[in-house]
Formats: sequence, structure tokens, C-alpha cells
Amino acid sequence: MALLETRDLEAFYGDFQALFGVTISVNDGETIAIIGANGAGKSTFLKTVAGLLASGPGKVGFAGDDISGLPAFEIARRGIALVPEGRRLFPSLSVEENIQVGAYARSGQWSLSRVYELFPVLAQRRHLPARSLSGGQQQMCAIGRALMTGPRLLMCDELSLGLAPVVIHDIYASFPAIKSEGTSVIIVEQDIVQAMAVADRVYCFQEGRMTLTGRPSDLTRDQIHNAYFGM
Repeated sequence: MALLETRDLEAFYGDFQALFGVTISVNDGETIAIIGANGAGKSTFLKTVAGLLASGPGKVGFAGDDISGLPAFEIARRGIALVPEGRRLFPSLSVEENIQVGAYARSGQWSLSRVYELFPVLAQRRHLPARSLSGGQQQMCAIGRALMTGPRLLMCDELSLGLAPVVIHDIYASFPAIKSEGTSVIIVEQDIVQAMAVADRVYCFQEGRMTLTGRPSDLTRDQIHNAYFGM
């Protein structure tokens, strides 16, 4: 049984339909990458799974339960954590206070000391305001906050957006340790090369529809290009 499964998932912003019948599965211990251009529906998919957008009954299953329509805080308590695009840290709180926000739903092994072990730079800046961090450090802080919930599934939206390559490398280097805790991962990325390097399986979205899926080693450059651009 898949850890996460969506079945013909649709999503709307008012009268505008953003997802059209998306079916995806994530198994325990897997890293899934969702790629696609701007506006393809990648972030909308994560928001719908996380309960920030409404989904119809029977459309989202997690750990054998139907979580469609549950509020976001209940989905977080069940073990799904979202690292949102843009980090969304609280600028008036310190680094440590931002990380501790995630502890309200704690259900796993992650603690402040474990987060600081994963990202030592955050320990050095723990008492500074979050707004003083660089973009990469803010991304680490957002990941640490999500990990504090003890997720079985960590969903990361556009991790590398606006970051320098060396910082992106450091962030992605943390994923083996995260997965060693039994956490599955969904990564939404526009950086196709980075996504393919870390994923067990890849899904490509185009205009709210899934256009391609497979293991990176099985997909050709032409297949990915055509699925990405809708050719």
C-alpha cells in the first residue's frame, strides 16, 4: 500500500480549475520529484495534499486513511509537513522560535538538537531574528520547522528557487539524513537536473495535468522536454 495516494485529484481557485485528474502515489522511503514550468500546478498539488486547498472525498489517501477535506492542522498531525515556496518564516521571531513552531504537532524523533546537527549554521544563529538569515539559511530553517512535526512525508516546494548552486548542494545533502528517519519526500522543482539526481521517480505536470511519469534512468531527454513544454 502506498503511503500517499491521490486519485483523479482536482483543485480550484474559485471558478478556475488548476488540477485535472492527477493520480500520484508515494511509497515509504521514496523521494518523488514533481517537475514542470511555472503555472503547471505543482504548488497547487502540494497545497491540496496539505489541506490548504479543498479536495473532494476519496481523492487523497494517506497511510490507509482518507484525509480528503481534513483541515491543514489535522493533516500535519497525521504526518504530512509542507515546506512552502518562499519559506514563509515569521520575521519577528528568532531562528529557534521559528523552528519550534513546528513542535506543536510533534510525533516523531526530530528535536532542536537533531535539527541543529543537520544544519549547524542554524545553531550558530539560533537567537538572531529569522529576517537576518540568508536565503539558503532561511530555507534550512523552514525545513527544520517542518521536521519538528515528525513527518512521515516531507513536501518541499521550490527548494532551489533563487539560491546559489553551492547552497542548493548543501540543502540537498541533508536529504539522506532526513530519509534515514523513515521520511518519504516530495520535491517540487523547476531545476530538472537537480530533481532527476535525487528522485526515485519523477512526475511531470503541464497545465494542471500529469504528462509523464517514470524512473529518471528510464526517461529520455526528449520525453521530458515534450512533457514539460506540452509538445
